[in-house]
Amino acid sequence: MVDGDLLSDIGVFFSNLLRDFTSGLIFFGGPLDILLAVLDVLATSLVIYYVLKILRDSRAWQLLKGLALIISFALICSLIGLDTVGFLLNNTISVLAIAFVVIFQPELRRALETVGRSSFNMISSAITQEEGRESSGSVHNMIESIVRACESMSETFTGALIIIERSTKLGDFVEQENVVQLDAAVSSTFLQQIFYKGSPLHDGAILIRDGRVSAARVHVPLSDNYHLRRDYGTRHRAAIGASEIGDTIAVVVSEERGTISLSLEGRLYTLDNGDALRTLLHKLLSPTKAAGGLSGWFRGGRHGKAGRRADAAKQGKGGSQETNNEAESAVIAASEYESLPMWRRILRRSPNPAGPKVTRKQKVVLSFASIAISIVLWLYVQVTVNPVDNRTFSVSLSYRGVEAAQAKGFEIQIPVETVQVNVMGRRNTVTALRAADVTAYIDFSDIDQTGIIAVPVEIDTGTLLYTRPTFITPSSVTVSVREQE
Repeated sequence: MVDGDLLSDIGVFFSNLLRDFTSGLIFFGGPLDILLAVLDVLATSLVIYYVLKILRDSRAWQLLKGLALIISFALICSLIGLDTVGFLLNNTISVLAIAFVVIFQPELRRALETVGRSSFNMISSAITQEEGRESSGSVHNMIESIVRACESMSETFTGALIIIERSTKLGDFVEQENVVQLDAAVSSTFLQQIFYKGSPLHDGAILIRDGRVSAARVHVPLSDNYHLRRDYGTRHRAAIGASEIGDTIAVVVSEERGTISLSLEGRLYTLDNGDALRTLLHKLLSPTKAAGGLSGWFRGGRHGKAGRRADAAKQGKGGSQETNNEAESAVIAASEYESLPMWRRILRRSPNPAGPKVTRKQKVVLSFASIAISIVLWLYVQVTVNPVDNRTFSVSLSYRGVEAAQAKGFEIQIPVETVQVNVMGRRNTVTALRAADVTAYIDFSDIDQTGIIAVPVEIDTGTLLYTRPTFITPSSVTVSVREQE
Protein backbone atom coordinates (compact mmCIF):
# COMPACT_ATOMS: atom_id res chain seq x y z
CA MET A 1 0.00 0.00 0.00
CA VAL A 2 1.35 3.40 -0.93
CA ASP A 3 0.85 6.23 1.54
CA GLY A 4 -0.63 9.41 0.13
CA ASP A 5 -2.23 10.25 -3.15
CA LEU A 6 -0.02 9.60 -6.15
CA LEU A 7 -1.82 12.24 -8.20
CA SER A 8 -1.26 14.83 -5.46
CA ASP A 9 2.41 13.95 -5.37
CA ILE A 10 2.64 14.44 -9.12
CA GLY A 11 0.89 17.80 -8.81
CA VAL A 12 3.27 18.92 -6.07
CA PHE A 13 6.23 17.85 -8.18
CA PHE A 14 5.13 19.90 -11.20
CA SER A 15 4.30 22.94 -9.07
CA ASN A 16 7.71 22.81 -7.41
CA LEU A 17 9.34 22.31 -10.80
CA LEU A 18 7.56 25.38 -12.19
CA ARG A 19 8.54 27.42 -9.13
CA ASP A 20 12.20 26.49 -9.45
CA PHE A 21 12.17 27.22 -13.17
CA THR A 22 10.68 30.67 -12.71
CA SER A 23 13.02 31.51 -9.85
CA GLY A 24 16.07 30.20 -11.69
CA LEU A 25 16.87 27.73 -8.93
CA ILE A 26 16.50 24.57 -11.04
CA PHE A 27 19.92 25.24 -12.57
CA PHE A 28 21.30 26.68 -9.35
CA GLY A 29 25.04 26.17 -9.19
CA GLY A 30 28.46 27.03 -10.48
CA PRO A 31 30.66 25.47 -13.19
CA LEU A 32 31.41 22.37 -11.11
CA ASP A 33 27.72 21.81 -10.36
CA ILE A 34 26.87 22.13 -14.06
CA LEU A 35 29.63 19.69 -15.01
CA LEU A 36 28.40 17.17 -12.44
CA ALA A 37 24.83 17.58 -13.71
CA VAL A 38 25.88 16.91 -17.32
CA LEU A 39 27.87 13.84 -16.28
CA ASP A 40 24.94 12.65 -14.19
CA VAL A 41 22.51 12.95 -17.11
CA LEU A 42 24.91 11.24 -19.54
CA ALA A 43 25.62 8.33 -17.19
CA THR A 44 21.91 7.86 -16.50
CA SER A 45 21.17 8.00 -20.24
CA LEU A 46 23.70 5.24 -20.94
CA VAL A 47 22.15 2.99 -18.30
CA ILE A 48 18.61 3.62 -19.54
CA TYR A 49 19.68 3.09 -23.18
CA TYR A 50 21.27 -0.23 -22.28
CA VAL A 51 18.15 -1.39 -20.41
CA LEU A 52 15.81 -0.31 -23.21
CA LYS A 53 17.98 -2.06 -25.80
CA ILE A 54 17.87 -5.30 -23.81
CA LEU A 55 14.11 -5.10 -23.29
CA ARG A 56 13.48 -4.25 -26.95
CA ASP A 57 14.70 -7.66 -28.08
CA SER A 58 12.50 -9.59 -25.66
CA ARG A 59 8.89 -10.19 -24.76
CA ALA A 60 9.33 -7.75 -21.89
CA TRP A 61 9.22 -4.88 -24.41
CA GLN A 62 5.55 -5.53 -25.15
CA LEU A 63 4.83 -6.00 -21.45
CA LEU A 64 6.60 -2.75 -20.63
CA LYS A 65 4.60 -0.84 -23.25
CA GLY A 66 1.39 -2.36 -21.91
CA LEU A 67 2.31 -1.42 -18.35
CA ALA A 68 3.13 2.15 -19.40
CA LEU A 69 -0.19 2.38 -21.25
CA ILE A 70 -2.13 1.23 -18.19
CA ILE A 71 -0.41 3.74 -15.90
CA SER A 72 -0.88 6.57 -18.41
CA PHE A 73 -4.56 5.71 -18.77
CA ALA A 74 -5.02 5.69 -14.99
CA LEU A 75 -3.29 9.07 -14.63
CA ILE A 76 -5.44 10.64 -17.35
CA CYS A 77 -8.58 9.27 -15.70
CA SER A 78 -7.49 10.76 -12.39
CA LEU A 79 -6.82 14.14 -14.01
CA ILE A 80 -10.32 14.35 -15.48
CA GLY A 81 -11.92 13.38 -12.18
CA LEU A 82 -12.49 9.62 -12.42
CA ASP A 83 -11.68 8.99 -8.79
CA THR A 84 -12.22 5.22 -8.84
CA VAL A 85 -9.46 4.64 -11.38
CA GLY A 86 -7.15 6.96 -9.46
CA PHE A 87 -7.93 5.09 -6.24
CA LEU A 88 -7.10 1.76 -7.89
CA LEU A 89 -3.81 3.15 -9.20
CA ASN A 90 -2.77 4.52 -5.80
CA ASN A 91 -3.50 1.24 -4.07
CA THR A 92 -1.98 -1.11 -6.64
CA ILE A 93 1.23 0.71 -7.57
CA SER A 94 3.25 -1.37 -5.09
CA VAL A 95 1.77 -4.56 -6.55
CA LEU A 96 2.78 -3.38 -10.03
CA ALA A 97 6.34 -2.80 -8.79
CA ILE A 98 6.54 -6.38 -7.50
CA ALA A 99 4.92 -7.67 -10.68
CA PHE A 100 7.53 -5.80 -12.74
CA VAL A 101 10.35 -7.69 -11.01
CA VAL A 102 8.55 -11.04 -11.35
CA ILE A 103 7.57 -10.57 -14.99
CA PHE A 104 10.95 -9.24 -16.10
CA GLN A 105 13.00 -11.66 -14.01
CA PRO A 106 14.51 -13.52 -17.02
CA GLU A 107 15.44 -10.24 -18.73
CA LEU A 108 16.91 -8.78 -15.54
CA ARG A 109 18.94 -11.94 -14.98
CA ARG A 110 20.28 -11.92 -18.53
CA ALA A 111 21.12 -8.22 -18.28
CA LEU A 112 23.15 -8.75 -15.10
CA GLU A 113 24.87 -11.78 -16.64
CA THR A 114 25.75 -9.76 -19.73
CA VAL A 115 27.17 -6.86 -17.71
CA GLY A 116 29.15 -9.20 -15.46
CA ARG A 117 30.51 -11.21 -18.36
CA SER A 118 31.42 -8.09 -20.36
CA SER A 119 33.14 -6.46 -17.39
CA PHE A 120 35.35 -9.30 -16.30
CA ASN A 121 36.03 -11.31 -19.45
CA MET A 122 38.70 -8.87 -20.61
CA ILE A 123 40.49 -9.05 -17.26
CA SER A 124 40.41 -12.82 -17.17
CA SER A 125 41.52 -13.06 -20.81
CA ALA A 126 44.51 -10.82 -20.06
CA ILE A 127 45.50 -12.99 -17.11
CA THR A 128 45.08 -16.31 -18.91
CA GLN A 129 46.32 -15.24 -22.35
CA GLU A 130 49.55 -17.26 -22.27
CA GLU A 131 47.77 -20.26 -20.82
CA GLY A 132 45.27 -20.11 -23.68
CA ARG A 133 48.04 -20.15 -26.27
CA GLU A 134 49.65 -23.17 -24.70
CA SER A 135 46.32 -25.07 -24.58
CA SER A 136 45.39 -24.52 -28.24
CA GLY A 137 46.40 -28.09 -29.00
CA SER A 138 44.17 -29.52 -26.28
CA VAL A 139 41.25 -27.39 -27.51
CA HIS A 140 41.74 -28.81 -31.01
CA ASN A 141 41.77 -32.37 -29.67
CA MET A 142 38.63 -31.73 -27.63
CA ILE A 143 36.79 -30.34 -30.66
CA GLU A 144 37.83 -33.29 -32.81
CA SER A 145 36.62 -35.71 -30.15
CA ILE A 146 33.25 -33.98 -29.92
CA VAL A 147 32.82 -33.87 -33.71
CA ARG A 148 33.74 -37.54 -34.23
CA ALA A 149 31.43 -38.61 -31.41
CA CYS A 150 28.54 -36.55 -32.78
CA GLU A 151 29.05 -37.91 -36.30
CA SER A 152 29.02 -41.47 -34.99
CA MET A 153 25.97 -40.93 -32.78
CA SER A 154 24.20 -39.19 -35.65
CA GLU A 155 24.65 -42.28 -37.84
CA THR A 156 23.26 -44.57 -35.11
CA PHE A 157 20.47 -42.16 -34.08
CA THR A 158 21.80 -41.90 -30.54
CA GLY A 159 20.55 -38.86 -28.65
CA ALA A 160 23.16 -36.67 -26.95
CA LEU A 161 23.44 -33.30 -25.26
CA ILE A 162 26.88 -31.76 -24.64
CA ILE A 163 27.17 -28.54 -22.62
CA ILE A 164 30.44 -26.60 -23.01
CA GLU A 165 31.22 -24.07 -20.28
CA ARG A 166 33.05 -20.89 -21.22
CA SER A 167 33.32 -17.72 -19.12
CA THR A 168 29.88 -18.11 -17.52
CA LYS A 169 30.34 -20.63 -14.72
CA LEU A 170 27.89 -23.52 -14.50
CA GLY A 171 28.68 -24.73 -10.99
CA ASP A 172 24.97 -25.16 -10.23
CA PHE A 173 24.82 -27.98 -12.74
CA VAL A 174 27.62 -29.86 -11.01
CA GLU A 175 25.95 -29.50 -7.60
CA GLN A 176 22.67 -31.13 -8.67
CA GLU A 177 21.47 -34.04 -6.57
CA ASN A 178 21.54 -36.79 -9.21
CA VAL A 179 24.58 -35.56 -11.12
CA VAL A 180 27.55 -37.90 -11.49
CA GLN A 181 30.70 -35.82 -11.02
CA LEU A 182 33.61 -36.80 -13.24
CA ASP A 183 37.08 -35.61 -14.14
CA ALA A 184 37.84 -37.32 -17.42
CA ALA A 185 39.52 -36.38 -20.67
CA VAL A 186 37.23 -35.70 -23.62
CA SER A 187 37.40 -38.52 -26.14
CA SER A 188 35.08 -39.74 -28.85
CA THR A 189 34.83 -43.23 -27.35
CA PHE A 190 34.07 -41.93 -23.87
CA LEU A 191 31.31 -39.64 -25.13
CA GLN A 192 29.69 -42.45 -27.11
CA GLN A 193 29.83 -44.74 -24.07
CA ILE A 194 28.06 -42.14 -21.92
CA PHE A 195 25.21 -41.59 -24.40
CA TYR A 196 24.84 -45.26 -25.37
CA LYS A 197 21.18 -46.15 -24.86
CA GLY A 198 22.03 -48.86 -22.36
CA SER A 199 24.29 -46.61 -20.27
CA PRO A 200 22.97 -45.40 -16.89
CA LEU A 201 24.46 -41.96 -17.70
CA HIS A 202 22.74 -41.38 -21.05
CA ASP A 203 19.77 -39.56 -19.49
CA GLY A 204 20.61 -35.87 -19.32
CA ALA A 205 23.58 -33.86 -20.52
CA ILE A 206 27.30 -33.88 -19.91
CA LEU A 207 29.21 -30.78 -18.85
CA ILE A 208 32.63 -30.01 -20.32
CA ARG A 209 34.61 -27.60 -18.13
CA ASP A 210 38.21 -26.54 -18.74
CA GLY A 211 38.55 -29.09 -21.53
CA ARG A 212 37.49 -32.08 -19.40
CA VAL A 213 34.24 -33.90 -18.75
CA SER A 214 33.18 -32.50 -15.38
CA ALA A 215 29.73 -34.03 -14.88
CA ALA A 216 27.25 -36.41 -16.47
CA ARG A 217 23.50 -36.92 -16.11
CA VAL A 218 23.03 -33.17 -15.80
CA HIS A 219 19.44 -31.94 -15.98
CA VAL A 220 19.24 -28.57 -17.75
CA PRO A 221 16.26 -26.21 -17.30
CA LEU A 222 14.12 -26.13 -20.43
CA SER A 223 13.79 -22.93 -22.40
CA ASP A 224 10.45 -21.13 -22.24
CA ASN A 225 11.42 -18.22 -24.52
CA TYR A 226 11.87 -20.06 -27.78
CA HIS A 227 9.09 -21.32 -30.05
CA LEU A 228 10.41 -24.68 -31.20
CA ARG A 229 8.95 -26.74 -33.97
CA ARG A 230 6.72 -29.50 -32.73
CA ASP A 231 9.16 -32.18 -33.84
CA TYR A 232 11.80 -30.83 -31.44
CA GLY A 233 11.68 -32.54 -28.09
CA THR A 234 13.00 -32.12 -24.58
CA ARG A 235 16.67 -32.48 -25.50
CA HIS A 236 16.53 -29.54 -27.92
CA ARG A 237 14.64 -27.37 -25.44
CA ALA A 238 17.26 -28.18 -22.83
CA ALA A 239 20.04 -27.23 -25.27
CA ILE A 240 18.43 -23.85 -25.86
CA GLY A 241 17.88 -23.38 -22.13
CA ALA A 242 21.57 -24.02 -21.49
CA SER A 243 22.70 -21.61 -24.21
CA GLU A 244 20.57 -18.87 -22.65
CA ILE A 245 22.87 -18.96 -19.61
CA GLY A 246 25.57 -16.46 -20.53
CA ASP A 247 27.92 -17.64 -23.28
CA THR A 248 27.34 -21.37 -22.84
CA ILE A 249 27.50 -23.59 -25.94
CA ALA A 250 25.23 -26.60 -26.35
CA VAL A 251 25.66 -29.37 -28.94
CA VAL A 252 22.72 -31.74 -29.41
CA VAL A 253 22.24 -34.89 -31.50
CA SER A 254 18.64 -35.78 -32.34
CA GLU A 255 17.58 -39.30 -31.47
CA GLU A 256 14.66 -39.23 -33.92
CA ARG A 257 16.31 -37.64 -36.99
CA GLY A 258 20.00 -38.10 -36.35
CA THR A 259 20.73 -34.42 -36.99
CA ILE A 260 23.46 -32.41 -35.29
CA SER A 261 22.52 -29.00 -33.90
CA LEU A 262 24.35 -26.22 -32.10
CA SER A 263 22.66 -23.82 -29.70
CA LEU A 264 24.16 -20.39 -29.06
CA GLU A 265 22.74 -17.24 -27.45
CA GLY A 266 19.35 -18.88 -26.96
CA ARG A 267 18.91 -20.00 -30.59
CA LEU A 268 19.14 -23.43 -32.17
CA TYR A 269 20.93 -24.07 -35.48
CA THR A 270 20.62 -27.42 -37.27
CA LEU A 271 23.85 -28.29 -39.11
CA ASP A 272 24.36 -30.42 -42.19
CA ASN A 273 27.30 -32.47 -40.99
CA GLY A 274 30.20 -32.73 -38.58
CA ASP A 275 32.40 -30.46 -40.70
CA ALA A 276 30.06 -27.54 -40.07
CA LEU A 277 30.15 -28.28 -36.33
CA ARG A 278 33.95 -28.46 -36.40
CA THR A 279 34.23 -25.06 -38.12
CA LEU A 280 31.88 -23.37 -35.68
CA LEU A 281 33.47 -24.87 -32.56
CA HIS A 282 36.93 -23.79 -33.72
CA LYS A 283 35.67 -20.24 -34.19
CA LEU A 284 34.07 -20.23 -30.75
CA LEU A 285 36.67 -22.06 -28.67
CA SER A 286 40.06 -21.48 -30.30
CA PRO A 287 42.20 -19.06 -28.18
CA THR A 288 42.91 -16.52 -30.96
CA LYS A 289 42.27 -13.20 -29.21
CA ALA A 290 44.30 -10.46 -30.82
CA ALA A 291 44.11 -7.92 -28.04
CA GLY A 292 45.15 -8.62 -24.51
CA GLY A 293 46.22 -6.92 -21.35
CA LEU A 294 45.29 -3.33 -20.63
CA SER A 295 45.13 -2.49 -24.34
CA GLY A 296 42.00 -4.62 -24.52
CA TRP A 297 40.20 -1.91 -22.60
CA PHE A 298 40.49 0.47 -25.53
CA ARG A 299 40.84 -1.50 -28.77
CA GLY A 300 39.57 -4.66 -30.32
CA GLY A 301 41.49 -7.28 -32.29
CA ARG A 302 43.13 -6.09 -35.47
CA HIS A 303 42.03 -9.20 -37.28
CA GLY A 304 38.43 -8.74 -36.28
CA LYS A 305 35.39 -8.39 -38.44
CA ALA A 306 36.97 -8.45 -41.89
CA GLY A 307 39.37 -11.29 -41.13
CA ARG A 308 36.71 -13.53 -39.64
CA ARG A 309 34.33 -12.90 -42.49
CA ALA A 310 37.06 -13.77 -44.97
CA ASP A 311 37.72 -17.01 -43.10
CA ALA A 312 34.01 -17.74 -43.09
CA ALA A 313 33.88 -17.28 -46.85
CA LYS A 314 36.80 -19.68 -47.33
CA GLN A 315 35.39 -22.33 -45.02
CA GLY A 316 31.74 -21.92 -46.06
CA LYS A 317 31.30 -25.16 -48.00
CA GLY A 318 27.80 -25.84 -49.14
CA GLY A 319 26.67 -22.26 -48.99
CA SER A 320 23.13 -23.22 -49.98
CA GLN A 321 22.39 -24.48 -46.49
CA GLU A 322 20.66 -21.49 -44.93
CA THR A 323 20.84 -22.86 -41.39
CA ASN A 324 24.59 -23.35 -41.65
CA ASN A 325 24.96 -19.77 -42.84
CA GLU A 326 22.80 -18.48 -39.98
CA ALA A 327 24.84 -20.44 -37.47
CA GLU A 328 28.09 -19.17 -38.96
CA SER A 329 26.77 -15.60 -38.85
CA ALA A 330 25.91 -16.06 -35.18
CA VAL A 331 29.38 -17.39 -34.42
CA ILE A 332 31.07 -14.55 -36.34
CA ALA A 333 28.98 -11.98 -34.47
CA ALA A 334 29.81 -13.62 -31.14
CA SER A 335 33.52 -13.64 -32.01
CA GLU A 336 33.40 -9.97 -33.00
CA TYR A 337 31.68 -9.18 -29.71
CA GLU A 338 34.39 -10.99 -27.74
CA SER A 339 37.11 -8.98 -29.54
CA LEU A 340 35.57 -5.60 -28.69
CA PRO A 341 37.27 -3.41 -26.06
CA MET A 342 35.75 -3.67 -22.61
CA TRP A 343 34.02 -0.30 -22.59
CA ARG A 344 32.18 -1.13 -25.83
CA ARG A 345 31.25 -4.61 -24.63
CA ILE A 346 29.66 -3.13 -21.52
CA LEU A 347 27.49 -0.82 -23.63
CA ARG A 348 26.67 -3.42 -26.27
CA ARG A 349 24.49 -6.41 -25.67
CA SER A 350 25.83 -9.84 -26.59
CA PRO A 351 24.83 -10.33 -30.24
CA ASN A 352 22.02 -12.42 -31.59
CA PRO A 353 22.15 -12.15 -35.38
CA ALA A 354 19.01 -14.14 -35.90
CA GLY A 355 17.04 -11.78 -33.70
CA PRO A 356 15.58 -8.44 -34.70
CA LYS A 357 18.07 -5.85 -35.87
CA VAL A 358 18.27 -2.38 -34.37
CA THR A 359 18.03 0.08 -37.26
CA ARG A 360 19.64 3.51 -37.23
CA LYS A 361 16.22 5.12 -36.76
CA GLN A 362 15.46 2.87 -33.79
CA LYS A 363 18.84 3.69 -32.26
CA VAL A 364 18.11 7.40 -32.60
CA VAL A 365 14.68 6.96 -31.03
CA LEU A 366 16.14 4.91 -28.16
CA SER A 367 18.86 7.51 -27.65
CA PHE A 368 16.41 10.42 -27.49
CA ALA A 369 14.10 8.43 -25.23
CA SER A 370 17.00 7.61 -22.90
CA ILE A 371 18.10 11.24 -22.72
CA ALA A 372 14.53 12.45 -22.16
CA ILE A 373 13.94 9.94 -19.36
CA SER A 374 17.26 10.76 -17.72
CA ILE A 375 16.50 14.52 -17.84
CA VAL A 376 13.10 13.93 -16.24
CA LEU A 377 14.73 11.82 -13.53
CA TRP A 378 17.39 14.49 -12.99
CA LEU A 379 14.71 17.17 -12.65
CA TYR A 380 12.83 14.97 -10.19
CA VAL A 381 15.97 14.55 -8.09
CA GLN A 382 16.71 18.27 -8.18
CA VAL A 383 13.17 19.22 -7.18
CA THR A 384 12.33 16.52 -4.63
CA VAL A 385 15.44 14.68 -3.50
CA ASN A 386 18.10 17.40 -3.59
CA PRO A 387 16.29 20.76 -3.80
CA VAL A 388 17.73 24.17 -3.08
CA ASP A 389 17.74 24.69 0.67
CA ASN A 390 18.81 27.31 3.23
CA ARG A 391 20.72 26.99 6.47
CA THR A 392 21.68 29.59 9.06
CA PHE A 393 25.06 29.67 10.80
CA SER A 394 26.39 31.79 13.64
CA VAL A 395 30.11 32.43 13.09
CA SER A 396 32.73 34.68 14.61
CA LEU A 397 33.95 37.59 12.52
CA SER A 398 37.56 37.39 11.35
CA TYR A 399 39.81 40.05 9.84
CA ARG A 400 42.07 40.13 6.79
CA GLY A 401 44.44 42.77 5.45
CA VAL A 402 45.31 44.21 8.87
CA GLU A 403 49.04 44.13 8.09
CA ALA A 404 48.44 45.88 4.75
CA ALA A 405 46.53 48.69 6.47
CA GLN A 406 49.23 49.08 9.12
CA ALA A 407 51.87 49.27 6.39
CA LYS A 408 49.98 52.27 4.98
CA GLY A 409 50.25 53.97 8.38
CA PHE A 410 46.71 53.32 9.55
CA GLU A 411 45.63 52.11 12.94
CA ILE A 412 42.28 50.30 13.04
CA GLN A 413 40.06 49.78 16.01
CA ILE A 414 38.85 46.21 15.43
CA PRO A 415 35.49 45.24 16.91
CA VAL A 416 34.73 41.69 18.03
CA GLU A 417 31.42 40.55 16.64
CA THR A 418 29.41 37.45 15.76
CA VAL A 419 27.71 37.28 12.38
CA GLN A 420 24.52 35.43 11.43
CA VAL A 421 24.80 33.97 7.92
CA ASN A 422 22.05 32.32 5.87
CA VAL A 423 23.59 30.09 3.15
CA MET A 424 21.65 28.83 0.12
CA GLY A 425 22.69 25.70 -1.77
CA ARG A 426 21.66 22.22 -2.73
CA ARG A 427 20.34 20.32 0.28
CA ASN A 428 23.13 17.75 0.24
CA THR A 429 25.72 20.55 0.12
CA VAL A 430 24.35 22.78 2.88
CA THR A 431 23.55 19.80 5.09
CA ALA A 432 27.18 18.73 4.95
CA LEU A 433 28.38 22.22 5.94
CA ARG A 434 29.49 22.87 9.51
CA ALA A 435 29.85 26.19 11.30
CA ALA A 436 33.62 25.73 11.19
CA ASP A 437 33.44 25.53 7.37
CA VAL A 438 31.80 28.96 7.08
CA THR A 439 34.10 31.97 7.40
CA ALA A 440 32.81 35.54 7.86
CA TYR A 441 35.47 38.22 7.45
CA ILE A 442 36.10 41.86 6.65
CA ASP A 443 39.05 42.96 4.51
CA PHE A 444 41.07 46.07 5.48
CA SER A 445 43.55 45.91 2.59
CA ASP A 446 41.60 48.46 0.49
CA ILE A 447 41.33 51.13 3.21
CA ASP A 448 43.09 54.33 2.13
CA GLN A 449 41.65 57.03 4.40
CA THR A 450 40.93 57.74 8.04
CA GLY A 451 37.58 58.14 9.70
CA ILE A 452 34.55 56.03 10.47
CA ILE A 453 34.22 53.50 7.64
CA ALA A 454 31.61 50.80 7.00
CA VAL A 455 33.39 47.65 5.76
CA PRO A 456 31.20 44.94 4.11
CA VAL A 457 31.17 41.44 5.60
CA GLU A 458 32.22 38.73 3.15
CA ILE A 459 31.48 35.00 3.38
CA ASP A 460 33.55 31.98 2.36
CA THR A 461 32.00 28.49 2.73
CA GLY A 462 35.14 26.57 1.82
CA THR A 463 33.40 24.18 -0.60
CA LEU A 464 33.92 23.66 -4.33
CA LEU A 465 30.18 23.24 -4.86
CA TYR A 466 28.18 26.39 -5.39
CA THR A 467 26.64 28.16 -2.40
CA ARG A 468 25.23 31.66 -2.03
CA PRO A 469 24.91 33.75 1.15
CA THR A 470 21.41 35.22 1.04
CA PHE A 471 21.24 37.02 4.35
CA ILE A 472 24.05 38.40 6.54
CA THR A 473 23.48 40.17 9.87
CA PRO A 474 25.16 42.56 10.13
CA SER A 475 25.97 42.99 6.44
CA SER A 476 28.69 45.55 7.22
CA VAL A 477 30.80 46.53 10.23
CA THR A 478 31.68 50.11 11.19
CA VAL A 479 35.35 50.55 12.12
CA SER A 480 37.39 53.55 13.24
CA VAL A 481 40.51 54.24 11.17
CA ARG A 482 43.14 56.79 12.29
CA GLU A 483 46.76 57.47 11.51
CA GLN A 484 49.41 55.80 13.59
CA GLU A 485 51.09 58.03 16.19
